[in-house]
Amino acid sequence: MGFRQIENDIKSGAADRPAPILLCGEERFLIDFYERKLESLFSAGGNDADSNRNTSSDGSGNTGKGDSRGAGNSNTGKAVRELDVTVFYGNEEGDASIMGALDTFPMLSPVRIVIVKEHPGLSSPGQKADETQEENTRKKKKGLPEFLAQIPPTSRLIFTSGKVNKTRALYKSIAKHGTVYEFSRLDEADLQKFSRKRFKAFGTEISQDVLEAFIFATGYLEKDSENDLFTIENEAYKLSSFAISEGRTDISHKDLEECMPGILRTDVFAMLDAISLGKKAEAVQLLENSLASGESAFRLLSLFTGHFEIMLGYRELSAEGHNAKEITKIMGERSDWRVKKLGGFAQRFDLENLKFILGQLYDMERQIKSGDIRERHALTVLLAEI
Repeated sequence: MGFRQIENDIKSGAADRPAPILLCGEERFLIDFYERKLESLFSAGGNDADSNRNTSSDGSGNTGKGDSRGAGNSNTGKAVRELDVTVFYGNEEGDASIMGALDTFPMLSPVRIVIVKEHPGLSSPGQKADETQEENTRKKKKGLPEFLAQIPPTSRLIFTSGKVNKTRALYKSIAKHGTVYEFSRLDEADLQKFSRKRFKAFGTEISQDVLEAFIFATGYLEKDSENDLFTIENEAYKLSSFAISEGRTDISHKDLEECMPGILRTDVFAMLDAISLGKKAEAVQLLENSLASGESAFRLLSLFTGHFEIMLGYRELSAEGHNAKEITKIMGERSDWRVKKLGGFAQRFDLENLKFILGQLYDMERQIKSGDIRERHALTVLLAEI
């Protein structure tokens, strides 16, 4: 269950109960956001309207560490957090301290809130911890996994973790007695919604075509990309600040070129557009501009190779009757926009020509790696011969 489920549970009140909650997964931005939102919700006594005054549903607000934020902006909010919110990092103080905090009555807020970050019992493979829990059970001592079956009604418990080991006793207990919300990477549609809201939060607007280019330039949707939603937010903030400094509230393609090194990906699209239309001189000039700006010729070659692989696959699969969305899925790509864009270029080449060009690209990569040809010269020759 991800962000849609937790939003539904918050709205319905299902999240506000004395049962463990685990926020985990790849997207730390969403983990941090919903940790804050749940804390605010519980502090307000389950009043979601109050919680939304502190953080908006698009993920805006402070994204700093847990202890640095308050349950609100008032002195009362800070006092509530100091007295009724306890944060543990791992189990550095021991599980007994966590259970003791859950057994403590709240002072100023409706419930006591206990937050446990990166507990090793959720992620590390260490067998010793599980064996200790089993020994406690044999001796009829209640360990943390057993304690989760009956959390006091005056307490709320939130675990947060990146990677989790679903075979561990603690994870199984949370899943059995509470709720696990796993936040995976966003797909293209949700990423567009998230990005648009971030630009709006920073006081700017972005059109659909610029938004698609922005997302592509961030590299978020690429296979094995390490960029996350913090990357998206930071780039949106940078672009918005740049536009506002020039007296504008709209984000343009020029802003992307000025502020985002990753815009090289769209420079390659411009080269492909020129090549596919037979404008070789224009393509070579775009290449020279990229190389003059310090871009690696070998990286450019790798991008060309990847793009032509998709173009060839697109032509073959579309000939079999598949549409762009199906082709994106079959090829294991995450960006519909990228596949559609390259599919448009692919239609300008015949199938045999695409195979020939891809073969040339593979051959040039081999020659460059073996030292038989210089990278810069290889690319220039390639564009001239296509």
